[in-house]
Amino acid sequence: MKRFITNALVLVAVGISTSEIKAQSAPGNITGQVKDDLSGQGLPNASIVLKRAGDGKLVNTLTDTKGTFRFDNLQDGLYTLTIDYIGYKSYRKDSVLISQGTASTDKLPVSLVLDQKSLKGVTVKAARPYIVMKSDRVVVNVAESPVAAGGDALQVLSRAPGVTDDGGLQLRGKKVVVLVDGKDSRLSGDELKEWLSAMPGNSIDRIELVTNPGAKYDARGGAVINIITAKNKNFGTNGTVTVGTGFGVYPRYNGGISLNHRSRKLNLFGSYDYQYSKQYADLYSDRTLDKDNSIFENTNETRTRNSHALKIGADYDINKRNTLGLLVKGTLNYRDRAAFNRSVQDNLNNPQDPYSTVSTDGRMRVWNPSVNLYYKSILDSTGRQLTVNADYFSYQKTWKDDFTTRFYDQEGQEQHPAYVLRDNSPANNTIASVAADYSQPVKKGSLEAGVKATFTRTDNDVLWEQLTGKYWETDKGKTNHFIYKENIFAAYANYSRSIGKVSMQLGLRAEQTATEGNSVTYQQVTKRDYLNIFPSVALMYEHSAKHQFGISYRQSIDRFSFDVVNPFVRYISQYFYYQGNPYIKPSVGHNVEVNYSYNDELMASVGYQHYNDALASVYQKDSNNVVTGTDVNLKSGDAITATLTHSKAYFNGLWISTNTAMLMYAKYNEPGAGQLSNAGTNVYVNTNNMFKLPGGFSAELSGTYISPMVFGVYRFRPQYYVDAGISKSILNKTGKLTLNVTDIFNTRARQYDISSFGVQSYYSIKEESRFVKLIFSYRFGNQQVKSAKVRKAAIEKEQRRMESN
Repeated sequence: MKRFITNALVLVAVGISTSEIKAQSAPGNITGQVKDDLSGQGLPNASIVLKRAGDGKLVNTLTDTKGTFRFDNLQDGLYTLTIDYIGYKSYRKDSVLISQGTASTDKLPVSLVLDQKSLKGVTVKAARPYIVMKSDRVVVNVAESPVAAGGDALQVLSRAPGVTDDGGLQLRGKKVVVLVDGKDSRLSGDELKEWLSAMPGNSIDRIELVTNPGAKYDARGGAVINIITAKNKNFGTNGTVTVGTGFGVYPRYNGGISLNHRSRKLNLFGSYDYQYSKQYADLYSDRTLDKDNSIFENTNETRTRNSHALKIGADYDINKRNTLGLLVKGTLNYRDRAAFNRSVQDNLNNPQDPYSTVSTDGRMRVWNPSVNLYYKSILDSTGRQLTVNADYFSYQKTWKDDFTTRFYDQEGQEQHPAYVLRDNSPANNTIASVAADYSQPVKKGSLEAGVKATFTRTDNDVLWEQLTGKYWETDKGKTNHFIYKENIFAAYANYSRSIGKVSMQLGLRAEQTATEGNSVTYQQVTKRDYLNIFPSVALMYEHSAKHQFGISYRQSIDRFSFDVVNPFVRYISQYFYYQGNPYIKPSVGHNVEVNYSYNDELMASVGYQHYNDALASVYQKDSNNVVTGTDVNLKSGDAITATLTHSKAYFNGLWISTNTAMLMYAKYNEPGAGQLSNAGTNVYVNTNNMFKLPGGFSAELSGTYISPMVFGVYRFRPQYYVDAGISKSILNKTGKLTLNVTDIFNTRARQYDISSFGVQSYYSIKEESRFVKLIFSYRFGNQQVKSAKVRKAAIEKEQRRMESN
């Protein structure tokens, strides 16, 4: 009994379920109490479901006004206990054993305890880990990281185990869909990074890394990264104030406030965050034209960002089973840039070469408000539940650049008047969706089903003008107007059950997609209409309390970014263009993953991915030595990954070390493709170490190494970086002071070679990454309010693909 109480207390401290469970000595009886992990107060009307393995028999109840519950007259056997409460993460325990009238659970790692709590003389003391490994995902508890404070979401993601950025975010070699509280901006590439850069890292509670998501998720993407923002769980009125400053080459600062008020039925909440940063970026390229000639380009750029993030919402409990919510949020991001480029046409036979310079002055403004209307109903005491989401997302962007190009001879004399260009590239993109999700227990299992309709429209009207004398004239060769529409109608069903030590989940998802790309400039319209069926299967075998084995399969679709289907040639620089492909097709992927976990400390997985009509980037040069990039479909592509993660607490939880190693092999399959079929094995290593120090201090030291990699036309160079931070609780634990340094040795950079259809190039991209930051946060007011509910909008994938729109 003492061991059972201790294990339940561990889960309370982690905050996963905020529950305490006790096994009684009376035959076949289990009683327990569900509490809020911060306030310790009981949670009334929590849904408790107990399912027996083998026959799937269900018994259920609700907690009383004090949060207590009781089951009587239970038969011997292995049970699964599930606890749900609106606004809290579900708790599930699969190994509740009733044997000769006594209930027991498996031992949980002591390292999961956040602080010291006692119950009937039993005391557990440990620390909440930075990494938690689960059967279907890895959870990164960002709130425990001193390094995350004062940074942004993009920096936080880059340190998550298994996450890499080789021109786009990937998780264990899979393309990802990034969600925030279940919602997706549907951005990609640089647009996604700008959006994540505007999100304060201290607003994030945890990150869920889902490598093989089920049918409930949209089929797009091989993996899902869900960023879950921090929520206050207290009664009354309270808030948090955060201020910070730091510097790299230039100073930076941030500040924010969040407020929360809850009465018996109504919860009002809101927040505002501001970030200012200025950083440099150096870009270098060396492109070989022939054996005697090359073009060298070097760009120095400074980027200044002013980011505002605003959120306001309300949750109203109509009664104990029905909840209505409204959430309005948005970000306003200002980014200015000043760049200077120098290009040299190098001839090995000439001691001096002609060169050119380009001065760029750019301004970008992005305003992306979103609205979510939410309704959730617990239909009856058996556990039937209905959730409805209606969402609207708008992405309004203005983008203006002024370019001044000057040409010089070998002696540095300017040859003719400067060539002056300017562009105005606005984007007007909207997404609207409605979704309904239903779940219920069924005989020997549970059933989930849902439908969703998503309507997306992007409108990009790009105007280029050239200065001729005193007047601006439209440059028709670069001016472009493109409108893209995409409607997706989806339905899914999931069935889950346990048979002895085996649990399984079967899923099926259908998506009907209709697209229309309208190049107003070319007067060219391309339409598509297609139906895809996406099955998914997951099996888990619990050999014992310490050993678990799993295997899963998922079919997915990799849809291109919206600008990829725009047939127009886009001007990037004087030596580089990009041309869209209106005939490109989405790629269908098959993902298989086998995993093993030991004692909640060790997780090993091997994954295989096969893509038909694989999406690939290729580059070609013309007679003027201008390189044009485009995206094409290749016959297929394959990838194999092997990942090993070990997390363990040492010295009674004073040091928690989490280490991840990954091997990855990826290859395109295209007859006669030559260099596109290049492939090699890549090694990724990440270590994260959290320390509890005397005097209320905590510290973190982390590092990442990525080995060279060959994939298609790319050959990536190795990179490594180290981060560190230290924090201390002050003001009677209502305040926290944090000091951190990112990329201590200033080694983080992307370097790669491209070999494609006669294009031989080397690129080095070094964005400023070494920063020193000092952050202070303070919690005020009543600390007894329930948190605002975390809810998932129906827009889960569509917003992501608005790259360069």
